[in-house]
Amino acid sequence: MKVVVLFLSVVFSITNAYCAESESDLRNSIDECLFNALKQAAPEITVGELRQNCSEKAPTLVKQRVELEKQASKNPFAIIPHKPNFVLPASVTSINQDPYIGTPVGSELDDVEIKFQVSLKYLAMQDLIFKDLDLQFAFTTTSWWQAYNSDISAPFRETNYEPEVILNYHHSWSLLGLPVEQTTLAFNHQSNGQTGQLSRSWNRIILGFTFAQADDVLWGFRTWYRLPEDEKITALDPAGDDNPDIEKFMGYGELGGLWSISDKHSLEFMLRNNLRSDNRGAIQLGWSFPINDRIQGYVEYFNGYGESLIYYNYHAQRLGIGFKLTNWL
Repeated sequence: MKVVVLFLSVVFSITNAYCAESESDLRNSIDECLFNALKQAAPEITVGELRQNCSEKAPTLVKQRVELEKQASKNPFAIIPHKPNFVLPASVTSINQDPYIGTPVGSELDDVEIKFQVSLKYLAMQDLIFKDLDLQFAFTTTSWWQAYNSDISAPFRETNYEPEVILNYHHSWSLLGLPVEQTTLAFNHQSNGQTGQLSRSWNRIILGFTFAQADDVLWGFRTWYRLPEDEKITALDPAGDDNPDIEKFMGYGELGGLWSISDKHSLEFMLRNNLRSDNRGAIQLGWSFPINDRIQGYVEYFNGYGESLIYYNYHAQRLGIGFKLTNWL
């Protein structure tokens, strides 16, 4: 427990410095624009009008993050946030015991557990091949921890590991009339680090687009191709595909969105569907809200298939409440 708290404290310190610098850079950008505009403005133009014009010229949320990542990468020790970093100390679901039958935990799992995610990224190369194309390495780990289950020594029930190699193109362009702010192409491996009957993993090539519909609304689409694996000879064969039917439940892509209501309030969603007649999919909703100047509260709701790799083919519902160390933007 102390190790987890210490590690999250380090991530918290790094990422809060990152966010504070982002807000400062934006204010400085607007102030510089206002100063230059004042020197050239006609007498009848008010300061309020000049400030509004400068605010409208401010970089989008995506561009702000990209610029800050570039600034942070000048520090050789910098590791920056990737996906949100959060802890949900109160996370309630109806645990499906089926995958664990025949294992040491058996049917003794509790419905209340802790869910947390740590997601970091390293900007390896900027302007690779051509301008605005960056090479990034990222790693995300999401854990479901039976921290309150002392009867079975509070084990980590499931942990999903997700290393990625990402090509990130952050030059704005138009796709069918829609404003694309960021385009990514990634090699993605996801595994739960287990063996035998609990082993789950897959490798994907993922193409993603991020669109800006307004100053405070972003949405994105990701589609993937799963790299094929050999079939298992027997069910417990350590080699071969642990989950050959995963695409029947996880589909071939997902849609997500973020509404940044204010500096500290935001709503987000993720929608996934297998686009088959059996119509299996998932929806995840999130609300981030201020607790104080440094910490955001976070409520997350999930309903569907694929909440974790062990449950890729089981329907699950979960409601969690806790706090975020970093948000998407």
